[in-house]
Amino acid sequence: MMTLPDTQTRWRCRRGMLENDLLLRAFLEHGYDELDQEGRDAFERLLGYPDNLLLDLVLGRQQTVDADIARLVPLIRAAAAARAGD
Repeated sequence: MMTLPDTQTRWRCRRGMLENDLLLRAFLEHGYDELDQEGRDAFERLLGYPDNLLLDLVLGRQQTVDADIARLVPLIRAAAAARAGD
């Protein structure tokens, strides 16, 4: 069964930086539904990060001490790569 993000989560994925918009939208389409509750909670925390930090984390320019978000970042990268291959 596919688990889709709620409307509020989708809205929080709309960011001020186009790059983040594209990365997060790709993840919603190609990865979010595979997350367990812990992963969804980590994703919600990630959405609370400022745009620049969020982008730096996903692009690998910064690291996080939050282990759950650290596990989530490669999934977001993979989703973006999958979407680029569509």
